[in-house]
Amino acid sequence: MLKFWNNARLNRLLSIAQAKVAKQSLSGYCKKYDFVPETNHLSQATRLLHTGRVLAKYNKQSNQDDEDETDDVGNVKEFADERDSKVVKANVHSLRADLLIKAGLGMARNKVETIFYESKVRVNGKKLNKKSVQLNVGDEIDVIRGFSHSNPSHLVVSRVIVLDFSNREEGYSVQLRRYKSLLIENYSGTNAYKSSDTVQH
Repeated sequence: MLKFWNNARLNRLLSIAQAKVAKQSLSGYCKKYDFVPETNHLSQATRLLHTGRVLAKYNKQSNQDDEDETDDVGNVKEFADERDSKVVKANVHSLRADLLIKAGLGMARNKVETIFYESKVRVNGKKLNKKSVQLNVGDEIDVIRGFSHSNPSHLVVSRVIVLDFSNREEGYSVQLRRYKSLLIENYSGTNAYKSSDTVQH
């Protein structure tokens, strides 16, 4: 009998403690959302206990969402600078070739247009015929500066490689690897560069 009475008393105390915690949670919730609870047939303790459980479930879900957001931010790839290159981060409206050249090499828009019309741009070794062509991860953009002074069969180029991109509210956040000056063999066939310009490398 004494054991039953102690269990009943313990359960009652536990319910009161839970109701107090729930009441505190409810008052904070009511203040936050300017909400006045209506009286119904349930006892105040039961209502508060139910509300406390709902709030605990909501808080648990909210904490999980916060952790998921943190994980998403943690998934951003980081690229290190390598020899003769630098990683450039930029925000662009689209992945057009001309915008990526501008962002990667820090060129003015009119300069980008000039080199395009002079056929000095190659994407993955092929002549760029449209400035608006959309690029992707791994694509290489070469801006030809001229023939090498010391080795006329080679070209001096500035190269931009698309490393990674992610969607933003407006456009994309991109990571590009920039080589300011590279010595490469001239392209073959119709993509070959033909000019008398020479550059010191």
